[in-house]
Amino acid sequence: MNIFGLKLIKTLVLKKIGQFESHYKYDSGYMRDMLEYSPAGFAKFNKFLPLSKHREKLRPTDYWIAKLAAVQVADCGECVQLNVRMALEAGVPKNFVQAVLKGGEGLPDYLIDTYKYAESVAKNEVVDSDLMSRMEKHYDKTALMEFSLCIATGMVFPLIKRALGYAKSCKLVNIEV
Repeated sequence: MNIFGLKLIKTLVLKKIGQFESHYKYDSGYMRDMLEYSPAGFAKFNKFLPLSKHREKLRPTDYWIAKLAAVQVADCGECVQLNVRMALEAGVPKNFVQAVLKGGEGLPDYLIDTYKYAESVAKNEVVDSDLMSRMEKHYDKTALMEFSLCIATGMVFPLIKRALGYAKSCKLVNIEV
């Protein structure tokens, strides 16, 4: 591809990033830098994005409870806020999102289990056998596979930002629900 074609693609990608930032009120500076300093890395990162959104069988509420629990482990600020906005946009009830931000307090029992399961996995802890049994009783293997992808990919973004010096997780961010 010639230099003009590459510049055009870069311009289009930057426009998409800008639209994402505007829609979610989120700073994607780390993505802009990745595109600038490692275009090949950005291209691979871009191929990762569909995996980070994979949800086939799980209900949106179950998916987002797990995603929010995992992101809270990796980040206490901007990425949590982004995922709160995405969860609300996906139709997760506001009171459930608020409950997740309070450690699961107020969620129905099976969603408390989902929260605790996701948090445990994200913290790299062994999942309590009783909790795992309840998860296996409530969810089939396909759903558990989706949870594994949801939890793991939800943590990638805060970790990349932290590695690049963009994380502000030590600065308390007032999460809006």
